[in-house]
Amino acid sequence: MAKGSIKGVDQVIKELRKYGKDIEVQIDATTNDVAMQIERNAKDLAPANFGKLRQSIYSAKIKESNYKIVAGVIYAPYVEFGTGGLVNIPAEWGNYPAQFKGKGIKQVNIRAQPFLYPAWTKGKKDYLDNLKKLLSKYNKKI
Repeated sequence: MAKGSIKGVDQVIKELRKYGKDIEVQIDATTNDVAMQIERNAKDLAPANFGKLRQSIYSAKIKESNYKIVAGVIYAPYVEFGTGGLVNIPAEWGNYPAQFKGKGIKQVNIRAQPFLYPAWTKGKKDYLDNLKKLLSKYNKKI
């Protein structure tokens, strides 16, 4: 999910950028910290039958203050969202999960075991909170 989909983040970043270009390093550090937190939490929450799913989860920097969290095994979406009549797709993820429908896993009715969504939900809240703390710190310096 893009940070723009986290209500309030764009406004806080806009306010932070008023303090000059040097703030970008701190925004990126905050973003990196939360990306790593989401990665750790997703690994903790992922089922560990053989450990391959957990081992495949990583965060990657796309560009400044823009990271993605990846679950690299082919069956990750089926574990996250379930299959058959037991599919559970978070509404805020929109149509993204639909691309996996009808592909891959042949066994039907595997219940969802979300690991990335709960980690992301916590991370997005923490991200906004951490950016607000950074803004508060800069506001006090004036």
